[in-house]
Amino acid sequence: MPKLISYTPPWLSRPAPGATLFASTSTKKPGYLPENEAEYNGPTRTLAKRGNEVFTVVNNQIRWSSLTRLKDVWQQQSRSKKDASGQTRSSEGPSDSDETDYYRVLIVPVYERIRQMIPSPNGAFLAIVTDHTVYIAVLPDSSHLSGTDRSPIRLKYYQLGPTTHVIPESPVVSALWHPLGVHSNLGGCLVTVTADAAVRVWELDRNNHWSFDRPTLAVDLRKLVDGTSCDQDFSPSGFGKNKGFSADFVDMEVASACFGGSGSEKENAWAPMTLWVAMRPGDLYALCPLLPSKWRAPATTIPSLTSAIVPKLSAMEEDSSEYEDELTACRQQYDWLTEIDNQDPLQTIAGSDLEPGSEILTRPANPSAIPRLQGPFRVETGAELDDLDLCDLLVIASKVDVDALMMGEDDELSVEDDDQLSATVICLSTRTGRVHICLELDGVEGQWLPKLKKNSFSTPLSEPSDLVLVESLDTIRQEDQHLNHWPTFTNDVISRYSFFVTTASNVTSISLSSWVQRLEAELRSEDTAGSAFRLQVLCEGTVSLRERIIQVDDGGSAVKGEADHLASSLVFYDYDIGYLLLSYHASRPYAAIMDAPEVSFPLTADMGPIASGAQGPTSPILPPKRPPYQVPSILYSDSPLEFFVEKYVPHRQRQSLKEQVRLSPATLDLVAAAHRILSAHTNALERAASDLFRRCERLQGEMREQLKQLADVAERIKGVSSDIGEDGQRREGSRSDEALDKRLKAAKERQAQLVERYESLRNKVLKSGGRPLSEKEKAWLAEVEALSASLEREKKEGEKDQSLSQRLETVKEIAADLLAEAKSIAAKAPVAPEPGSPASPSAAGPRVPQRLQRAKITDAMRMVERESAVIEAITSRLNRLNSSI
Repeated sequence: MPKLISYTPPWLSRPAPGATLFASTSTKKPGYLPENEAEYNGPTRTLAKRGNEVFTVVNNQIRWSSLTRLKDVWQQQSRSKKDASGQTRSSEGPSDSDETDYYRVLIVPVYERIRQMIPSPNGAFLAIVTDHTVYIAVLPDSSHLSGTDRSPIRLKYYQLGPTTHVIPESPVVSALWHPLGVHSNLGGCLVTVTADAAVRVWELDRNNHWSFDRPTLAVDLRKLVDGTSCDQDFSPSGFGKNKGFSADFVDMEVASACFGGSGSEKENAWAPMTLWVAMRPGDLYALCPLLPSKWRAPATTIPSLTSAIVPKLSAMEEDSSEYEDELTACRQQYDWLTEIDNQDPLQTIAGSDLEPGSEILTRPANPSAIPRLQGPFRVETGAELDDLDLCDLLVIASKVDVDALMMGEDDELSVEDDDQLSATVICLSTRTGRVHICLELDGVEGQWLPKLKKNSFSTPLSEPSDLVLVESLDTIRQEDQHLNHWPTFTNDVISRYSFFVTTASNVTSISLSSWVQRLEAELRSEDTAGSAFRLQVLCEGTVSLRERIIQVDDGGSAVKGEADHLASSLVFYDYDIGYLLLSYHASRPYAAIMDAPEVSFPLTADMGPIASGAQGPTSPILPPKRPPYQVPSILYSDSPLEFFVEKYVPHRQRQSLKEQVRLSPATLDLVAAAHRILSAHTNALERAASDLFRRCERLQGEMREQLKQLADVAERIKGVSSDIGEDGQRREGSRSDEALDKRLKAAKERQAQLVERYESLRNKVLKSGGRPLSEKEKAWLAEVEALSASLEREKKEGEKDQSLSQRLETVKEIAADLLAEAKSIAAKAPVAPEPGSPASPSAAGPRVPQRLQRAKITDAMRMVERESAVIEAITSRLNRLNSSI
């Protein structure tokens, strides 16, 4: 779990240069945007990164800057201010004329509101998504952007699907770069998903402009869900064609989509080629395998698929009658894998320290390029009858089965990771800010529809599957749920099982790492006794650790029509800028500097500097009470009357503004329009000023409280070093150093005792999750409780002759008598011959083993039981005959 150290750093706050990257100094709305925009319901991913570089959208304008450079410039300015103490310098930082020198404007002719920006994995392209259109911009190298020329740069761009992603068509919900696509400076693979459940795979090539016009693979999920054969046409309806009506239009409205993996060697082989699609009502669907015509296979993908498919096929072929459909589906996987094994790689990419090696392969044509739609996967949330109204989806892939992969191999594969689970974790967010954490235990594998001509097996039924709901968390306060929230997920760079949830007003950190480690240890345990009980305890206990990192105060946007929602946060982990969480809203950056997460249980040395002999830090790092004050953008934005004449006064009336004022309807309309604009502006100014006044009053109250606490601490310090005499007067410095040292030593000893008690309690808690009590243990506990109750009852009665003590004396006397009798009998008995002597029974004949004796006795008992059963049967038959006579 990340620990919060501080909020927005000074190099991102005004008047530092970093604040100018997000600041909007104009309240004028871009002229090409409509005056009254429709309400937007979708993700706000207007913040992207490439290494330490940041891309942001301000006034529908893309800006670029480097966080490392912004921090270096701020440090240089701070040093120069300290060095030039004798010179008269402005305390307000750089002037407005120099503020534009710290970022660069990237010009892309986009005439709709930009909603999402997704950079490619290699940083060569930037996908710009609006409500209905998609643009692919070619990003220059960072050295070119960070040059001395700070003028705006016009990027080379391509419009994706000029006849597919257009305004009359369905809105674009998600744009994803394929994790197994072949990405280079000349091309890549992008997958777009629209709200009408249409999935398109684009294999981009800058040398082939036709690749930006038509997708290489297009699937309509509403057709595919009812498909019976892979020979059917599942392509979406073209532009202008009548799509008709179907009940799936409501149930299959897409909310979000994501791939099940990132293409790592440590993940399950099927995960990065599985596309998960979340529908608004709450259903989830999976497409596996969804691959481009040329795809990148990591080093463990083909061996992992082989080790999983071949043994499974052999086991099913032994009993083919029971698994008929599963056997045919497994044979399809085997045919698909065989075609991959028979082809030669188009290209082999050598591995490096940062990226493992891989091979470029061709997508198999058999059984089909379009997989079967698996699902729906549903979440049972209890008594809720309404739809979940999903917003975003996060899938954490299961780990690769190393044991099956390296079976029969002498070498060990170094992909084992303790922080990985052998099950798929699925996280869902809703409009109310609730996050559902689920487990998918069966796994999703490649499936295809049957051939129409062969009719090899019956059509597979898409039966609903239930996900295991582990925990549901709320990230939004009850009073803030009326806002237009669209929670989005951001992966953490420290752990795969930690992520951040960004809503309209806050950013929350959720960590599953500690729970995943305990669950995986239980799943891999060889001792299965009591496993169900321990798993139930794990799932019913605390699953996740949750902490609100950023909380945004209520405030309006500086620009009319700008998204009133926090941009989806970014996470940086670098030596220069540290562990940084970054977002922005209303021209103000919101950031948090965090410490790298440590183990969940504190160590003994971390309890305090007194417990350890080493010297600890002089002042511990305490989390801040609240974020620092950020100046509202309304206080430094331009006046709205600056563009009043150009926007609201027609050309034929502008000349009359220079003349004498005349009372007319036109003048009244002009004054009313100016009043509306000024009233909104002054209202925002009044709110900002009142907020600043309330903060100053609260600061004064807190200062008075802190001064009072300091006075109390000073009195306590005086009380430690002084003493009260017989006359009632306090004598300063009356206590000697020996008394103070003695008191300090007692405090250290008590601290050590507390640490020991904590460690013992922690060990007991860790060991308490063992197997449940057996029947004998329960009986023993009941006997102990009965004995303790008997003792308590006898103590209450106060009897002198206790029955328990009398019984104990009787038992001792009987034991003494038995011992004396045993000794007398042993003295009278003859001496037994030694085992090695001729008179010994073992020497006279062979000794029969005890196991054989038990077996013979068991056989004899069985014969006696059979004879007894026969006698009883004959007796009962004779009785029936007598009764019948």
